[in-house]
Amino acid sequence: MDKPIKVITLGTSHGDPTYERFNTSTLLEVPGYGGILIDAGTPVLGLLIRRRFPLDNLKAVFITHMHQDHFGGLPDIVKFWVKRLPGKVLRVFLPEAEAMETVFAFNELAHRPIDRNCFEVHEIAAGTLELDPGVILEAIPTDHFSNEKRRFPSWAFKVGIADKTLLFTGDLSRDFHDFPAGVSAGLAFCELTHYDLSQALPVLAAADFGRLVFTHIGDQWHGAEAEKLFREKAALLPYPAVMAHDGDEFEL
Repeated sequence: MDKPIKVITLGTSHGDPTYERFNTSTLLEVPGYGGILIDAGTPVLGLLIRRRFPLDNLKAVFITHMHQDHFGGLPDIVKFWVKRLPGKVLRVFLPEAEAMETVFAFNELAHRPIDRNCFEVHEIAAGTLELDPGVILEAIPTDHFSNEKRRFPSWAFKVGIADKTLLFTGDLSRDFHDFPAGVSAGLAFCELTHYDLSQALPVLAAADFGRLVFTHIGDQWHGAEAEKLFREKAALLPYPAVMAHDGDEFEL
């Protein structure tokens, strides 16, 4: 693939928006295919529009788990889709597919009928999925809800595009036992809220990554002093690692 894959961290906050970060959403722009949205925290629709991303080029939405900071902007995308892009079909992949009816119903509270035929809704399952020739997504189970002593599905995603590989961990457990170790990636995105970074460094150091981007940033990493401390810790890794901010762009 001659043209680079672009990844934009639209929103990079943890469970709540902060004074400098919106809720989690990440956009992949894949040459020859289109856009893949990993998580859809608010205000994802506005962020896409401000970037002048053509919404009719969005092909699929993947939600890592059913926490509101990861799917709260999905109703806005649904409204825009039926209002501005009638006749086009958007593929939506959820950990719990039945939740999509609640998203539709939220829009219908505003007396806006939702044509279900505009959406292909799928429940995520472990394994690989071919989105397009040469665009393969692998869903890898994680254990994020163990933090609440509950059992609901949550996912990491490995995306293979031609000879390039990306990893998105989604949210993880506090003891980091569900980090997808053993997955090689030229560019990896890992959350930075639910675990102690110092304790996770040995696991991260053993990963086969070309570059690592931390996103879903916890409050403890906000501000100049915290970012300085982060850089000191990240420098211990054997590959480049940075903390993302809203609107940052990365290429592979």
